[in-house]
Amino acid sequence: MSEEKAKIHPPKQPRPKASGPVAQNGKAESNLPEIVNGQPPQPLGEASESHMHVNQEGAKYEPTESAPLTALDIKAQVHLIQEVMQAVMQEGYHYGVIPGTEKPTLLKPGAEKLTMTFRLAPRVHVQARDLDDGHREYRVRCTLVHIPTGHVYGEGVGLCSTLESRYRYRYAERTCPQCGRATIIKGKPEYGGGWLCFQRKGGCGAKFGAQDASIINQEAGRIENRDLADTYNTVLKMAKKRALIDAALTATAASDIFTQDLEDVSSVSAESPKPEAPRAPTPVSVPTPSSATSTNARNGTLLNQKLLELVLLAQRRSKVVEADFTDYLAATYGITDLKQLRQADLNRVLEWLAQQPSKRQSAGEVS
Repeated sequence: MSEEKAKIHPPKQPRPKASGPVAQNGKAESNLPEIVNGQPPQPLGEASESHMHVNQEGAKYEPTESAPLTALDIKAQVHLIQEVMQAVMQEGYHYGVIPGTEKPTLLKPGAEKLTMTFRLAPRVHVQARDLDDGHREYRVRCTLVHIPTGHVYGEGVGLCSTLESRYRYRYAERTCPQCGRATIIKGKPEYGGGWLCFQRKGGCGAKFGAQDASIINQEAGRIENRDLADTYNTVLKMAKKRALIDAALTATAASDIFTQDLEDVSSVSAESPKPEAPRAPTPVSVPTPSSATSTNARNGTLLNQKLLELVLLAQRRSKVVEADFTDYLAATYGITDLKQLRQADLNRVLEWLAQQPSKRQSAGEVS
């Protein structure tokens, strides 16, 4: 009977003593590798095939945190970015091709795609500084952290202030004292001069004298923005976007593929025209107001937000001041606001802006 019990219940063997070093809690540290996520550990000195690289001689190499990247690693990363750019990103939304630039401009959606590709999470630190006259400045530092490991891969900085012209100023138009619409234009001398509520823009057709106080006392053109608080959130978002794009380009080493110089354009239409960079100054034939009006009648579609931003960017790059640009639009197309420009006239406006730096150089001006 005792022999049967011994077979069924064998005596317990004594637990082996630990031969490794003793931890602080008094327990011996085990020399056995730890099992993680239910998977057996890799033998020392070996690596899984998915993390290995094979060079031209057929030798396997597993990059580690302390080892530098190989040329194959760098080529693979560049190829991955180009592959994502071609297969996932869309021109005009993730990146923009601006006339006169060599590299595409990385936009915020494109930066987000890059960080998602490399599994990087942004951590944002914001510093706000109040300036004189209600102005405010935001400084943002964006740190990209590798999600699986928690390691920092790169940082970027961005700054935006309400002192930038797009936020500091706004464009004011004269309104008609009778109908209240912003359709006042200066009358031509051959038609009596003065001021006119332009009917083709939806005005009532009323006429006013050249020194009419109800017209000339109105603020017009670029004026100081009195509602700066309305722009605080926009300025903060712009600073954050600049920091994110800077961090994405730095962490992924994609500056040779993209540029950030023109990141302020939130998006550029893929169908927008791409005029060549300005060459030697040549005479520009612009349509008369009557011909522009007939063109607009055939194509009455106004510029969307993407195309408006494209024109404003071209204006800043050409260094054409607001007053000169407004005069050009009024004299050529009979409009006083860029929002009234038709898509049919967009190409001519961009070409005119692109030729202005060359004209200034030929006139001896310093651009």
